[in-house]
Amino acid sequence: MNDNASVFWENVKKEIKMQNTTHEWVAKNSGISFNTFQGWISKCIYPRVNEAIRIAASLNTSVEYLANGAVENNREPVEIICRQLPQIQAHLDSIKEAVKKL
Repeated sequence: MNDNASVFWENVKKEIKMQNTTHEWVAKNSGISFNTFQGWISKCIYPRVNEAIRIAASLNTSVEYLANGAVENNREPVEIICRQLPQIQAHLDSIKEAVKKL
């Protein structure tokens, strides 16, 4: 097992959870087949650089963060919250629709 790749994938999984999204969404949004994406995770294999860049972009973060957990100095908590706003809005919309049906 590659410990460095393990850190990369643990950070990917952490971002996926934090952003309330799915492995499937990140794979699709990155242009990577879901089976390939899952294989890399299960075998703890680093993706190629261009694929790592697309994964990081899908998660609105940097490859540096995914690779070693380094947080850019200018990455503010407000930015992190702003990244989550679309998911929050989707949840609020679904709650609003459920309340209308009551």
